[in-house]
Amino acid sequence: MLRTAITLAHKGLAVFPCRPRDKRPATANGLKDATKDFEIIRAWWREDPQFNIGIATGPLSNVFVVDIDSGEAEAELHQLEAENGTLPSSIETITARGRHVYFRWPGKAVRNSAGKLAPGIDVRGDGGYVLAPPSIHPSGRAYAWSVDCAKAFAAAPAWLLAKIIEPITSNGNKAPAPPSTWRALMAEGVDEGGRNDAAAKLCGYFLRHRIDVILVLEMMQLWNAARCRPPLPADDIETIVNSIAGKEMTRRGHAG
Repeated sequence: MLRTAITLAHKGLAVFPCRPRDKRPATANGLKDATKDFEIIRAWWREDPQFNIGIATGPLSNVFVVDIDSGEAEAELHQLEAENGTLPSSIETITARGRHVYFRWPGKAVRNSAGKLAPGIDVRGDGGYVLAPPSIHPSGRAYAWSVDCAKAFAAAPAWLLAKIIEPITSNGNKAPAPPSTWRALMAEGVDEGGRNDAAAKLCGYFLRHRIDVILVLEMMQLWNAARCRPPLPADDIETIVNSIAGKEMTRRGHAG
């Protein structure tokens, strides 16, 4: 693990430790602690040589990752490629249920998303992370570099970027997502790895539309139970709703 972490840092990827056989960070600040500093990395893995390896995606590592999480997601990707063009060969890892495809950072904001590209296909961008081989998935399966792996990070095709980069309005603010995005999130749900992010966005959408916070909490708990794979603990949903509600009240206060 240490040797690989050092090698990844040498190649310009910012890494940090995750708990053994777990996706959860092993440091207090998680991916915010990600670094390319060899001495810091050595100190982490001296603490526990079995730590998994997290790679912080985004500008810090100059990459983003497309996570194809199942056979059904692969079928969705094939459909996208048939309509738009085949993805270029790039660096890939094999995960417990699918694969991660790495792309060079495009110089524009690529944010984390779950199912936005297609059901079962997530994106890890600014503020996200993935596990790197030879990390061990909670299922016990080891992540591995694909035998068909390219030797360098490919540039993402224009059609892919157009689908995942959020448009910006003329005043510099993020353009609102169309109603179809929220309908898809409600109907299709989200897989492990994107649940917290999706829950926070959906909660914010409801609250921005002035739905009562108690009703929002009830809807979020029902959505979590029916659409999150697997569902988050109920307490986690309550924490998310409380946090987003607090931010929404502050926003309304500033807006007068």
